[in-house]
Amino acid sequence: MAHITKEDDNGIVIRGARMLATIGPFADELLVFPSTVLRNTPDDKQYSFACAVPNDAAGLRYLAREPLDYGRPKHDHPLGSRFEEPDAVVIFDDVHVPYERCFVLGDPDLCNGFYTRTSAVVHMTHQVVTRTTAKTEYILGLVSLLTQAIGIEQFPHVQADVAEVITTLETLRALLRAAEADAAPNEFGVFTPAWAPLNTARNLYPRLYQRFPEILRKLGASGLMATPTEADVTGPAAADIETYLQSATLGGAERVRLFRLVWDTCISAFSGRQALYEYYFFGDPVRMAGPYVASYDREPYQAAVRAFLERG
Repeated sequence: MAHITKEDDNGIVIRGARMLATIGPFADELLVFPSTVLRNTPDDKQYSFACAVPNDAAGLRYLAREPLDYGRPKHDHPLGSRFEEPDAVVIFDDVHVPYERCFVLGDPDLCNGFYTRTSAVVHMTHQVVTRTTAKTEYILGLVSLLTQAIGIEQFPHVQADVAEVITTLETLRALLRAAEADAAPNEFGVFTPAWAPLNTARNLYPRLYQRFPEILRKLGASGLMATPTEADVTGPAAADIETYLQSATLGGAERVRLFRLVWDTCISAFSGRQALYEYYFFGDPVRMAGPYVASYDREPYQAAVRAFLERG
């Protein structure tokens, strides 16, 4: 893991690696923040830092995964061609960082409170829940177009799947609205959303999102195996596509375009990365459950039950 190897009169030297999701190699600056809970021991001081590093700093390198944008037409990869984010491992090969670019240095307690004391985690989660709400709106629109296109929405089990997406969307909206309605200034006077609804949303969504690709695969069924490319739709196969790949409400070319979008949402490599990203965005959901339980004030509810038990 990236750590401080030495200091001089002008800054620190960092060696090691860190995991970085989303667009790091495209950026001008790399912000390095504490990512784990540190013990307040001498050994942890070398990991206790936060700083900003220019992306062209000497010794800074990225190991990026294989791109999911294959340079294909947007028709064929409607999401991957537009929204690919190159995840990477950041390598610090003795990167020198001047002191004026360091925000925290050698203080595990300060690092451990970096997100909570400043309410940064609350504002970050507010942005994330806004994003996941918009993403769920997209899923609901896509599922609805799919069921209508192939004429299956009258079946109860299909309606149950659509209802599950609607329920998820309205749950996120309610939690987001509660967080905004109960917002208040924090100890530094910064107006901050309520944490409890946002914390609930971030513990729910990693599991809820996994159902969306599953629902799309089930409803699209074998039709997702037959997804010709733009070259087929506009080439010699155009007449066959129009004749044999039409759906209940769409012509062949329109149906193929819709099914390519469904495919890129639930089957493609891009969709697999999205599912992994949502599941682990805040960390392992199982490990997240521990702090969630520990931080939740359950005493009023226990007191109510105790009071009931004590009634004569």
